[in-house]
Amino acid sequence: MSPEVTRRNFSQDALTAALAGLAVSASGTAALAETSAAGPPSARRPVIKQALPGEPERELILVEVSYPPGGASAPHMHANGVMAFVLTGAITSRIGDGPEQTFRAGEAWYEPPGSIHRVSRNASATETASLLAIFLAPKGASPDALTKPL
Repeated sequence: MSPEVTRRNFSQDALTAALAGLAVSASGTAALAETSAAGPPSARRPVIKQALPGEPERELILVEVSYPPGGASAPHMHANGVMAFVLTGAITSRIGDGPEQTFRAGEAWYEPPGSIHRVSRNASATETASLLAIFLAPKGASPDALTKPL
C-alpha cells in the first residue's frame, strides 16, 4: 500500500513526472489581476490548458499565480478542487476552518472541491512569491468557474 499524500509530503519529483508525461505546450501569457482583500493583488498567468482523454471530458489547466511582497488573494473557492505547488518564496494558506499554514518553494497542498480558501497570501513583505495552481476541470470551464470569489 502506498503512503498517504499530505500537504507537506507531495514531492516536486511527482509533479515534474506528471507534467512531463503530458508533453504539452504553453498557451497564453497575459497576466490577469486577481482582486485582493488586503495588500497588492496577485497576478494570474495561464500556463497550460490541455484536453484529457476519457469520459467525462476534462481539461488539465495550470495557472501561475504571482504575489508581490505583501500581496494576497481575496477569499474564494474552487468548485472542482485544486492543487497548489509553490514555485518561489513562501505562501500562507488557510483552507476552511483549518489552521493557517506556510508553504515554501517545493511544497504543495490540495484543496478539495467546494472548500473555502480563506487565506492566500505572500508570507513575505519584502520578497515576491509564486505558485502553480493545478486544476482538473470539466471541459470548457471558465476562469470564473475555476475560482469563485466569495
